[in-house]
Amino acid sequence: MRKVLIISGPIGAGKTVACKHLMSKGYEYINSDNLAKNIIRQSTLIHKKINTLMNENIDFSKRVPWKKIRNFVFESKNNKLCYDKIIHPVFYKKLNEIMKYQKSDMVIEIPLIETIKSIKNEFILITLLSRLNLRSERALKKNKIDKKSFDNINKFQMSNKFYTNNSDYVIHNNSDIVMMKKKLNQILSKI
Repeated sequence: MRKVLIISGPIGAGKTVACKHLMSKGYEYINSDNLAKNIIRQSTLIHKKINTLMNENIDFSKRVPWKKIRNFVFESKNNKLCYDKIIHPVFYKKLNEIMKYQKSDMVIEIPLIETIKSIKNEFILITLLSRLNLRSERALKKNKIDKKSFDNINKFQMSNKFYTNNSDYVIHNNSDIVMMKKKLNQILSKI
C-alpha cells in the first residue's frame, strides 16, 4: 500500500533536508511552498485577489516579488488570514488532485500543520522541532532571509506543544544531519 508522509515543523527545523532524505529512499517529494508558488504564478484570479488584498498593482507576468508578498503576509495576523483564505483552498484542491493520481510513496513538506486537515488522503505526520537559535541560524543561512523576517514568520508558527500533540512522530532535530536521518530511518522502520 502507498505511504503518504507529511513532514511538518516550524521554519528552520530541517523539513527540506528530511524530505530530500526520503527522496533518496524512493519517495516522490512535493514541496508545498513551490507548489503554492506555481499555483500563484498561473492564476490570474489569484493575482487579482493578492493585488486587492495588498492594495498593489503587481505585474505577475514578470518576476513575482515573493519577498514583498512574504513581508506583507507576515506583517499582521489579519494579512496572513486573508492571504491564506485566498491560497489554501486552491492549494489543497491541487494537492489532493496530485495525491489522487500518484501511485508511489510520497513525502509532502507542509510547514502549516494546522492546515493539513484539508488533505483527503490517509497520511503519517512527522514533525521536526529544534531549538529557536538553531532554527534561526539554519533559516538565515538557507532562505537568505534577515533576522527581522525570521522573527516575523516565527511569531506565526504553532507552539512545539501543538506540533507534538498533533503529530504521529516527532523528531527533535538539535544535532547534526546524520542524527536527524538516523531518527527518520528509525521511524521508517516502524511504518
